[in-house]
Amino acid sequence: MNENIQPSQKKIKKFKPNIIDFLIVIIFIGAVVGIVLRTGVVEQVTINNNLETARVSFMISNISETSGNYFSNGDSFYSDTHKCNFGVLEGFSIMPAEAYILNENGILIKTNSINHRVDVRGTMLCEGVFTEDGFFLAGSNYIAPNTGVAVKSANIIVSLTVMNIEKVTDTAE
Repeated sequence: MNENIQPSQKKIKKFKPNIIDFLIVIIFIGAVVGIVLRTGVVEQVTINNNLETARVSFMISNISETSGNYFSNGDSFYSDTHKCNFGVLEGFSIMPAEAYILNENGILIKTNSINHRVDVRGTMLCEGVFTEDGFFLAGSNYIAPNTGVAVKSANIIVSLTVMNIEKVTDTAE
């Protein structure tokens, strides 16, 4: 029946956008703007503020005595948590791990571990940006006292607790 209709007589449907099409376009534009803004903020912090050196004090608790032998001053540590270089080991000390026990009177007593466990305390020199909100490691990763960070060097992988962060001032003039 419609076989007699010639191609020039067929109607071509025009594209008519509806509300769904507009929503898809708006969501796509919003995603692009969000990505640009997020990237721009990180670049603004790192470009406008030069990276400064910070001395980060840390504590690694209750590791095996032999693991303590894998630390050396000058070792570089990388943070898998923050996906950036964490810092360079400036100094450290190894001491018997602290243990807490209850005595017969129910009083908590601090003692040292007798199971060949040690604590490592030390400092690392890290690069980052100091802001009103705190310290941004490598310009984009926030760290603060009492936060845990997983780090690794060429010799060992450990979790450390940040104890303190202080700005290193240049004394060479």
